[in-house]
Amino acid sequence: MPRISVKLAGDGTHMVVQDHDPVASGMSLDEAENFSTFLRVAARVRRTRRLPDAVRHRGIAAV
Repeated sequence: MPRISVKLAGDGTHMVVQDHDPVASGMSLDEAENFSTFLRVAARVRRTRRLPDAVRHRGIAAV
């Protein structure tokens, strides 16, 4: 899972960084925290949706 964080931008606003790449900038602290939470949840949903397919392809019965 990629590392997602909020950092202070040089102009007094905040930016969201994924690994070492800026994703979005020019936001207030609240906006940046909300956006980073959204990115984390979206990554978790993608990972969770792939899980049942992986279990099915292995031939293991899901409980």
